[in-house]
Amino acid sequence: MKRLIFLPLFLAVIISGCSVKTAEDYYKKDNSGEYTAAVSINCKTAVKYKGSKRRKAEILNSCRVKFNKDDTVFTALKKVCKNNKIQFEYKGSGDSVYIEGIDYLYEFDCGDLSGWEYSVNGKFPSVGCNAYKLKDGDIVKWQYTCDLGADIGNRYKGS
Repeated sequence: MKRLIFLPLFLAVIISGCSVKTAEDYYKKDNSGEYTAAVSINCKTAVKYKGSKRRKAEILNSCRVKFNKDDTVFTALKKVCKNNKIQFEYKGSGDSVYIEGIDYLYEFDCGDLSGWEYSVNGKFPSVGCNAYKLKDGDIVKWQYTCDLGADIGNRYKGS
């Protein structure tokens, strides 16, 4: 009999300590921060790629995102994807975060040299997106490349 009383009480304690978010809570817009940047996501190269089923180049037209001091390009991407309900996947942690896919468009979907790259204020940084700290007013463009950046203005120079 004691077990029958203990089990529901135990479950109630466990459940009350859990934080369960609904989809609406998760996708609630995050407008925190004292600085702003503009972020856009584009895959026009994938639309032009032979055999591609993509028909829409603009995944996210330029929009403003608020951020805090020391936030990164990755932080901004997470916020705009969450706020606009755009799927994205990444791997890694710390300064070594790599974007695998955005809006179900992944690396290698359009050839061996395809994937996602970002630019800030027209320049392609040589660091990962979680290592690049944003500044107020930055313009961040996420672009899909089918040719290791050559088709989006990033001529890889190598070492």
